[in-house]
Amino acid sequence: MRRLACFLIFLSLAVSTLLIGCFEDEEVVIEYWTHADVRREALEERLIGEFEKEYPHIKVERRILSSYEMIEKVPSSIEAGVGPVLFNLPSEEISSLLLSSALDPVDDSVVDTSLFIDGAFDAVTLDGMIYGIPREYTNWCLYVNKAMLDAAGLGQPRTWEDIVEIAKALSTYDGGVIERRAFDFRYPYYLNFFVPMVEQLGGSLIGPDGTYIYGDEAWAEALAFMREWGPLGSNLGSPTLVNARTIFTDEEIAMCLSGLYQEERLRDSNPSFYDSDRWEVLPFPVFEDSVASVSSASYMHYFLVNADRSAAERRAGWLLASYLTDHASEYLDEVGLLVPLRSIMEGDGVLSKPYGDVFLSELERSHPIYSGEYASEIQLLIGEAVEGVMLQGVEPEKAIASLRASVSYLFSK
Repeated sequence: MRRLACFLIFLSLAVSTLLIGCFEDEEVVIEYWTHADVRREALEERLIGEFEKEYPHIKVERRILSSYEMIEKVPSSIEAGVGPVLFNLPSEEISSLLLSSALDPVDDSVVDTSLFIDGAFDAVTLDGMIYGIPREYTNWCLYVNKAMLDAAGLGQPRTWEDIVEIAKALSTYDGGVIERRAFDFRYPYYLNFFVPMVEQLGGSLIGPDGTYIYGDEAWAEALAFMREWGPLGSNLGSPTLVNARTIFTDEEIAMCLSGLYQEERLRDSNPSFYDSDRWEVLPFPVFEDSVASVSSASYMHYFLVNADRSAAERRAGWLLASYLTDHASEYLDEVGLLVPLRSIMEGDGVLSKPYGDVFLSELERSHPIYSGEYASEIQLLIGEAVEGVMLQGVEPEKAIASLRASVSYLFSK
């Protein structure tokens, strides 16, 4: 009996080894979908070429989409049975795929999850299983064109009220139409910036009793601030205008919110500005009457693998994801992206960046973005509330009531 048991164990191991060997030798083509980023595209093109040489049986077809297209097309394509093998999405856009069993568990034989910082897998963990590898770790700080502020005799902004005063001083208009802004928010990423603003005032997305949209007074004050910011108030910015971080690199706006990666984009787009002392990065602003010093919500982009693909394709997807994260130092050096490995977060590479210390310091007063059930839908609903107040004149109290009712409905379905 003992000999039979040993033989069966040996046979099982042999079959497993044989199957893995078959996957390694089987020719496979995998689609990898990712969002646009010129510097990252160049790096990944080189790395994928090297990967294909190391794994000659795997051919990678990379498809570049906008961030919005990724959010819209990945879930729908997977549902239709034609989705990519490997793709990436931010923390707040994963829960529906995770809960619908559309994601493949991480291949432990390929990925060593112990190398990552604590909490790195929170957004992709379900029932003790991990379903993604973090590709980047991001928080936002305030980029400032010092030359613009100095020329107008304006000091460093520390509060949202400072931002308003600077915007009023620097914004220009043509017949009531704003021509040049001094700052604007990162619409439509309301979980990233607006919820922290509410938290600064004492409210939160989820209250201590588990209810959503907690602290009406804080939500009303934050919404009233946005109403006054928008075209129906002081007309200092709007969700309908060009993204502020896009035009910051061309020195067409004085301030914007962005991540560490913005430095590399600045170096590419405007090297003379990058090499000057005309810009700086400051902490995420707070309100003068803030009751909590909260920075922008941090988030991660994850490599994810489609569960509805063959075993060979899924393994190839994890091999590629692992290979790319193994080059974390290059992502940091060449693209300004933080892969949340302990070696990266505790090394000197981030501090070698012009304002790397600011981003690391801000992470200490930040917290992860909400990535639980209906995160994507909740962000859209918060956007409807904010934009309703800013663009349609909806009263903050009515916007809050509608938002709470809509969120409650999501969880009652």
